[in-house]
Amino acid sequence: MASKFRYIVLLVLLIGSLFSHSQNTQRKKETLDYIDRYKDIAMTEMVKYKIPASITLAQGILESGNGKSKLATKGNNHFGIKCHNDWKGKTMRQDDDAPQECFRVYKNAEESYNDHSKFLKNSPRYASLFKLEITDYKGWAKGLKKAGYATSPVYANALINLIEDYDLQQYDQMVVKKKFKPHKKNKEEVKPAKKEEPVQEVKPAKKAKPKKIKKNKAVVNAAPVPVLGECMVVGMTPDHHYIRENFGVKFVLTKDGDNLDNLAKELKISKRQLVKYNNLGTKTKFSSNEVLYIGPKRNKAASGYKVHVIQPGETLSQVSRLYAVKLERLFKMNGLDENSVLSVGQEIRLR
Repeated sequence: MASKFRYIVLLVLLIGSLFSHSQNTQRKKETLDYIDRYKDIAMTEMVKYKIPASITLAQGILESGNGKSKLATKGNNHFGIKCHNDWKGKTMRQDDDAPQECFRVYKNAEESYNDHSKFLKNSPRYASLFKLEITDYKGWAKGLKKAGYATSPVYANALINLIEDYDLQQYDQMVVKKKFKPHKKNKEEVKPAKKEEPVQEVKPAKKAKPKKIKKNKAVVNAAPVPVLGECMVVGMTPDHHYIRENFGVKFVLTKDGDNLDNLAKELKISKRQLVKYNNLGTKTKFSSNEVLYIGPKRNKAASGYKVHVIQPGETLSQVSRLYAVKLERLFKMNGLDENSVLSVGQEIRLR
């Protein structure tokens, strides 16, 4: 009887563990989906109101339950902002600190994000936060708690953990480094239609023919050189390697001490595939922040990337990783091989 009882207990514990793991996996997926859906809005608000996008996203995740709360689904209210005396819009009732409190209802999530920004910007209570460095997410998290934004004693730590677990600070850096353009494109897209009116002006403009002057390296590509450390985070391994995506191809940045065996196990991919995708030796060991693709690279670079100009010390393998293009394809397109010596300023065809 005792052994049977132990068996039942172990079985219950195993089922509970599996259920808990399944819940955590589902919650992580929901969080990543939320980030992907609202990151651009958060960065747009950062440009307008100087509130870190990482803080806005973390607050949205935490307070809307990844957008699954009743306030978010029924009222598009992602930050739990109550009515107050100045609110003239629609409202809904929900139990909170007191029964059936009044909360604001928005037309869409973007309106909620904008109202949240204005709420912080216009309140004297949070004025001290805007004196902090815009990338100081820890200072912002602690400042929000100190100013009384939330009553939970762990609110600041909860925000910081979300930001660091999901690398939300990357969106602050995108804004600061001007790698992100706010949602002004919708207005600007109307302008090309207006340019069609003076048709006579189109032909003279072609006389310059800037695209045919391929020797002008400043205008070779229509898009900036990608920065791999700023690529979109689309997942995370059990050992906290962020899975990122570069031109549709997933990769991770390695840590000191990583090797192909432990990474293959963690990423649930064969060692042979990692070797093939990255043109590596079977005993390769990694240092910090090396790029390791976990899927097959592209046959040519994305649209907008025609050539790459070789920089001092740069190799074709590095170019391959930068644009997620297969090394053998770069060899073929450029008439090169493993023994070819590259020179600074040399143009490498990417497509």
